[in-house]
Amino acid sequence: MKRTLLLTGATGFLGRHITAECIAQGVPMVALVRDAGTWPPAWSEGVGESRGLLGSLMEPRTWLEQPGLSDVGTVMHAAGVVRHSRQGAEDTERVNVESTLQMVRAAHALGARFVLISTSGAVGCFRSPEHVADEHAPFVEGTVGAWPYYLSKIRAEREGRKLADKLGVPMTVIRPPMLLGPGDHRRRSTSQVSRVIERRLPFVPSGGLHFTDIRDVASALVRLTQLESPRDVYHFPGTDLPLSAFFQMVGEVAGEPVRARSASRPLLQGIATATEHLRRVTNVPLPAWLPDPVVLEMASHYWGLSTLWTHTDLGYAPRLPRQTLADTVEWLRGPEASAQQRHSHAA
Repeated sequence: MKRTLLLTGATGFLGRHITAECIAQGVPMVALVRDAGTWPPAWSEGVGESRGLLGSLMEPRTWLEQPGLSDVGTVMHAAGVVRHSRQGAEDTERVNVESTLQMVRAAHALGARFVLISTSGAVGCFRSPEHVADEHAPFVEGTVGAWPYYLSKIRAEREGRKLADKLGVPMTVIRPPMLLGPGDHRRRSTSQVSRVIERRLPFVPSGGLHFTDIRDVASALVRLTQLESPRDVYHFPGTDLPLSAFFQMVGEVAGEPVRARSASRPLLQGIATATEHLRRVTNVPLPAWLPDPVVLEMASHYWGLSTLWTHTDLGYAPRLPRQTLADTVEWLRGPEASAQQRHSHAA
C-alpha cells in the first residue's frame, strides 16, 4: 500500500502539478491549507484521494492530532515566500526558515521523512557560464549574498538539516531550476515567457537562464515519496541557455519576433544601483515596467546545475525544451490563463 504524502503549498504552481501526479500515480495526499475555501482547489476537476487539512505552517501542533494522518510517510514542504527583492527581507527569511523548522518537527511527530523544496540558486549561481553545481556543491553565499530569497533558502537548508539530524528525521533537499510549463495561475515562474508573447521585452540582459519542465519534476517528486531510502539531495537539471538564446527560442515557438537590445552587466548594475537609490530616497513604488534591482542583478549571472543520480533514482527525464516552451505559450494564450488573469485584476 502506498503511503500518504502531506504537502504544503499544494495550491501553488508546483503544488498543483504534484497533486495531479499523486492522482496519476495513485498516491494518497493530504494538502495543508490555510483557508478551508481553497480546497478542493477551483482549478481541479477532481483531486482523487487527495484531501485538505486546515492548518498553519507555523503551528503544526494545532492540526497534528487530527484523524487521518497516521499513514503519512512523507512531509513535503513546497510552500514559502518567493520574493526577488530586498524589500520585505525579514519576512522572507522568517517565513522560509521558521516554516521549514516547523515542518521538520511535524515530520518527527508523524514518524515521517521530510522533503524540502529548495532552489538551484543555493548552489548553482555563478558569474561566468562555464560552472555547474552537482549535489556535492557548496553553498554560494558569496554570489547570492545580497539576495534575501536565496539566503533564506540556504539558511532553511542548513537549519532544517541540523534539526532533522537532531530529531532523527530523514531529510531530502530538492533543488530545481526555473520551472516552466502549463498551469502557472499566478503568472510568476512563466513571467519571462509572458514578456515575449506580450511584447514587453525592452532589453535582454547578458546573463543566463536554466529551466526545466514542471511536470517532469512533479512526476519524479511523487516517485520519491515511495522510495525506501532516498538520498540527502537531488538536483533537477534541464536546459541551460544564455538569456538571448532563451528569448529567441521563446520567440520562435510563439511566433513573436524578439528585437530587444542587449544589456551588459555594467549597464544592469548601474540601473539596479540607480533604482535602489531612487526607492530609498523617494520612498515611492517603482514603475511597473522597471524590474526590481535584485532581478536586474540576477539577470547578469549564470545558473548551472547537474546531477549525479536524479535520473536513475527518480526516473527523471526532462522533455525537450521547445516542447516545454510550446506548452507554456499555449497555456498562457489559452482561456484558463486569461480567465485567471481577469480574476486577479478584478481582485
